[in-house]
Amino acid sequence: MEKQQPLPTESFWGTHHEVCQVEGFWYMAGFMEAMAAFRSEFEPRKDDILLTSFTKIGSTWLKALCYNILDQEENDILLKENPHCVVPTLDITFLQDRVQHMLLNSPPGRGRLLHTHLPCSYLPEKARSSGCKLVYVARNPKDTLVSLWHFHNKNVEVDQFPLESAVETFCSGVMPFGPFYEHVVGYWEESKKRPDEVLFLKYEDLCRNPEEQVRKLASFLSREKWIDVEKVLWRSSLNRLKELEVNTGEVVNEGQHFRNSTYFRKGTVGDWKNYLTSDMARRIDQLTRVKLQGTGLSFDDE
Repeated sequence: MEKQQPLPTESFWGTHHEVCQVEGFWYMAGFMEAMAAFRSEFEPRKDDILLTSFTKIGSTWLKALCYNILDQEENDILLKENPHCVVPTLDITFLQDRVQHMLLNSPPGRGRLLHTHLPCSYLPEKARSSGCKLVYVARNPKDTLVSLWHFHNKNVEVDQFPLESAVETFCSGVMPFGPFYEHVVGYWEESKKRPDEVLFLKYEDLCRNPEEQVRKLASFLSREKWIDVEKVLWRSSLNRLKELEVNTGEVVNEGQHFRNSTYFRKGTVGDWKNYLTSDMARRIDQLTRVKLQGTGLSFDDE
């Protein structure tokens, strides 16, 4: 029997954590078991909704928006629960008892709201053939990088990782769920093939015209007839959520082991201008043009 070759590995952003390369993408070594279990064991239902995104794209807001679109009850669970607890990220939490209980005991006929950071090519085959709906949110690469850099430096106990080095690894693609561009383009192309099952959103559009985008999202989720847009936006507001007791102080997200407060920063468009030098921005812009050429996809800076 031929001996299996070890996976390519790299250290991630100055920590002892390793990322491993599988099928062209990089993943945190500590999550490989959960990812493999999710890929092989997940049993999707046709009425499931799977939220998908790269890291630090706006998944906290997307989870809150979708939960509040689907649940119009007066009881507001986000008063006591962080969005990442209400909508679990399966490639990280699939093996946890709480998530297994939710997946197995959710009543039939009521779609489950779930999330993954996995690229489209690595999704469980059943998730692509079951008819369940996928919602993907993308963000300007420069804001994505800056957001990820801040999040990483808030959650490490070692020296802060230099922004110059973060730009280098972002461009090389050696980061969790990277490369960024291949991740985004994979879902973009899938949304063009299956527009009734895959919705591609841009974070910038959500920020600039939230009412229109929430209606678009509600229509895709077949909830447009009874949606209260103002209520959804108020309940899901990042400014509101970050002031709630559950998302302040040292409260820890039990699934991902990060303080809930670290999921909320500015959430604004164009914040990269406060951090990236002109050379850094130019390098990323050049790479963006190359990677998105011919796809029909583009990102605005403003």
